[in-house]
Amino acid sequence: MNDIKIKLRHIYIPYLLIAIGTISIYSTLRWLLDFKLEILNLKQMALDYWIPIVFAFTPMIIWFRKNVRILNVNGKNENGYFLYQFIAVISIVIPTIIAQEYLKASASELHQIENISEISEAKKTDCFKIADIKVIKQYACLHRTSRTSGRHNDRLNFTNYFIVPIVDKTFNLDETNHQFWYGIKFTDGMSNHANDSEKDKRWKEFYNESIKDFEAYNYLDYEYLKVLGNSDDKDGYISAITNRQPNIGKSEVIILEPQKEKFVDRFGNKLTWIFGSFGIGAFIFLIMSLIPTVNKTELKRYLNKKPLKDDELKDIVKFLIPRGEHFTTAILVDLNLIVFVLMIFSGLNIISPTPLELLDLGANRRLEVLTGEYWRLFTSMFLHGGLMHILMNLFGIGATCALIEPILGRWKTLIAYLVSGIGASLVSIYWHENTISVGASGAIFGMMGVMIALLVTKPDRGFSGLYYIILGLYGGVSLLFGFLGGIDNAAHLGGLLSGFVIGLLIILSDWKGITQANNV
Repeated sequence: MNDIKIKLRHIYIPYLLIAIGTISIYSTLRWLLDFKLEILNLKQMALDYWIPIVFAFTPMIIWFRKNVRILNVNGKNENGYFLYQFIAVISIVIPTIIAQEYLKASASELHQIENISEISEAKKTDCFKIADIKVIKQYACLHRTSRTSGRHNDRLNFTNYFIVPIVDKTFNLDETNHQFWYGIKFTDGMSNHANDSEKDKRWKEFYNESIKDFEAYNYLDYEYLKVLGNSDDKDGYISAITNRQPNIGKSEVIILEPQKEKFVDRFGNKLTWIFGSFGIGAFIFLIMSLIPTVNKTELKRYLNKKPLKDDELKDIVKFLIPRGEHFTTAILVDLNLIVFVLMIFSGLNIISPTPLELLDLGANRRLEVLTGEYWRLFTSMFLHGGLMHILMNLFGIGATCALIEPILGRWKTLIAYLVSGIGASLVSIYWHENTISVGASGAIFGMMGVMIALLVTKPDRGFSGLYYIILGLYGGVSLLFGFLGGIDNAAHLGGLLSGFVIGLLIILSDWKGITQANNV
């Protein structure tokens, strides 16, 4: 009985407080800052999904990890404890995400108007029923885009955005800065492992299908029109408009999308699912908390407010601080992280930005480089095509550079990394005529080339076993997926060759210094 009280007091009740606090605080802030004050200029995808995930993970990783150590959990190292934290996070994230949908529905207002000219300053949650809607179909604009999705970017998704100006009964159209538009989109997808000719074929087929569907579209087939908020879809529609009106004031554009469901049905069962999903998650976590016994040693440490004996979070934070034998490694990891965060806050999709969006930020492509934009060979190394892409590459940077830096030193490691990355970019534009390429993987393969050079010349400081594992698993798997399609293997192989050459040159130019350092 005493153990049950300990678990309830020090594990379950803190969990409930963190969970309820996280859901309530984030939803309140979202309501105030986004829906009422409208000062959050972030994509809806980030506000609906990714920020709630970060909001839930943060207290669980920073504070609650100490609480779960009280339990005697089976599992190697931190695996068992991480499972408890993961279940706790999921039980918070799901109701928080549902709550955002409920908030959006609550903030929506339906306006019955006679004419489009009655819309003055529509909010992003406003909805309209327009009695006398008129469009100028002949002035329609189109923007075509594609994004990858899936764990390994194995899905290629096509979207065609059609945008048509809505006008009043006089049919007056501002041909330089029209404000009101009717948005229609068509989507399709295919395997990203298909070859380029198959992708081009499907791309053209989908375009022709979309044109037919657009020509037959019924503009009156809707229950109401909803103002589109800041999102990838809005960016797609605005790109279509700028094809027709290049100097349009983007902040003044109001895009309306047709909604087929009745306005009164917008809530659905969202409120029930908020409490139901949280109740289910809280019950599961309660059972999980009651099953294990109490670890008396960790309980005493927790009650005395002593730090954890083995704290992987602190180890990770220490690794991100540039110092000692991983100075350059930490710098490279931090730079890639900072650039990715800046990409997200600039409005890019966190999962899969479009190739053109990446090109605007500095991605690598033959045409731009050969016309004088040589800096793309460098900047593309620090851009990434989504969350999974950067996570894989951060692991690659850490796994390779952390082993090489103690041998070559800070500056030689940095030089090898950058030269390899630029070499990878050069091979990419040589091999691909029109491929937009980003990511640190070319430089990472360059560091694997340095590993091969170290294996050949032997000053490996006893890391040869780890080299073979990294070369076989990370390098081999990456190349395999590259051959399946959707990954720039030319950059990988170019980086590997560049890294091997620069690695040999560095080792041979300072053979005595490197070998002596490794014999210490």
